[in-house]
Amino acid sequence: MNSSFTREFNGFTREFNGFTREFNSFTREFRCFSREFNSFTHEFNGFTREFHN
Repeated sequence: MNSSFTREFNGFTREFNGFTREFNSFTREFRCFSREFNSFTHEFNGFTREFHN
């Protein structure tokens, strides 16, 4: 009974760690993308201002 629970729990922990790694890597990617996107938006706003003047 107990060892079976331990096995299940270890399996779950492994899965969870894998998921956490994936999520952290996704977060890093997303932060990078956000930076790019903000810089693009900034450029684009500048361009739009120029265009309208």
